Amino acid sequence: MPKTKQAVEQAAKLGLYIPQLDKLDERLNEFIEQDRCQAIVIKAMRYGVPIFEGCYGTSTNEYGVHLDTIFPVASNTKPIIATLIMILLEEGRLELETRISKFLPEYTGGGRENIQLWHFLTHTSGIVDDEFYKSIDDYVRNELKVERPDENNSTDEDWKQYDLKIKEALNLPEDYDDDKIWDVLSLKVDLKNQPRTIMSYCNHGYQKLKDVICAITGETIDSYAQCVLFDPLGMIDSHWRLPKEKYGRVLGRNEKCQGHGWINSEENYNRESGAGGLKTTANDMSNFCEMILNEGKYNNRRILSPASVREMTKNYNSSLPNAWDSWGLGWNYRGAKVDDAGVLRSERAIEHGGWAGHKILIDPDRGLSVIIYTGEYNEPNDMGSFGNWGKINNMVIAALD
Repeated sequence: MPKTKQAVEQAAKLGLYIPQLDKLDERLNEFIEQDRCQAIVIKAMRYGVPIFEGCYGTSTNEYGVHLDTIFPVASNTKPIIATLIMILLEEGRLELETRISKFLPEYTGGGRENIQLWHFLTHTSGIVDDEFYKSIDDYVRNELKVERPDENNSTDEDWKQYDLKIKEALNLPEDYDDDKIWDVLSLKVDLKNQPRTIMSYCNHGYQKLKDVICAITGETIDSYAQCVLFDPLGMIDSHWRLPKEKYGRVLGRNEKCQGHGWINSEENYNRESGAGGLKTTANDMSNFCEMILNEGKYNNRRILSPASVREMTKNYNSSLPNAWDSWGLGWNYRGAKVDDAGVLRSERAIEHGGWAGHKILIDPDRGLSVIIYTGEYNEPNDMGSFGNWGKINNMVIAALD
């Protein structure tokens, strides 16, 4: 049973209502039986003790669905990037108010010179991703005279040719990294808003934060993260560039899943995006969340100071007008939000989602961490678009006395 032996034996000490965990197991089985998603892996911890470890559904890879099945977790990457930034801060190698251009000298002009590290961490740089990337598309079409392929009716070859034409127009070599084309293009357009005037979730910002980490350390993102974070936390299956011997352990998604072609691709397995390139497991991410929950320590090893964790997990955007603006350094701060992460979580709870079915939650008032990784379907249903994350988190929290 997914309820752990420790949960049953220490129910009174841990403050657990075991019949609720049984209900959670029944509900998760229903999601699979009713074909609402392909797979679910969930790991919940309270006070450092595993209380629920469930694996449901199937994988197109023979390895199957386990706590150490590897997921490309998309935006769950962002809290990891934020943590690496804070480690660099504690090493005395940066300050959060430093401008991005100090570390990336090319990142100037068009308003970029005003953006500081903390603006990207809190999604308050003023950049609105949709507007920003539309401006880049307009630049490519109007200035470079390259037409974008149709989103719905184009092949991989069409997109490869699109990238090649852009490289040619920019006088870049044919073997230039495709991801870095957009770094070049991002410098061609002006920004429309000043920092701290709005909050808008910004993938571009976390890509730049990854670039800052690499510029300061002179290392790849994998190398630095392994040294200061993954190895100390025992995150043995966490990588940006996934080793080939681990390809077979990735959750293989079927054709109904969001982004199945891209997510299952070798290109994605080697993607180093700071906004969404991490590959990891529920076990590994649970270790990371427990470190944050324990104010920077894991297994008596200190990764961050309590002061840094407190900074990361407070609401940096309280001066902004909307409840939805609440955000910490790399974390979505609950505050007064009623959203897809569960209404029962406490006001100080932090969480982060990830495209195609990934959610992590830390509730410090309850000593709780929850990792939910799924193979989410594309078609609209109550599991799609993260619809059942809140239901699952609420059911876990309802098991706590």
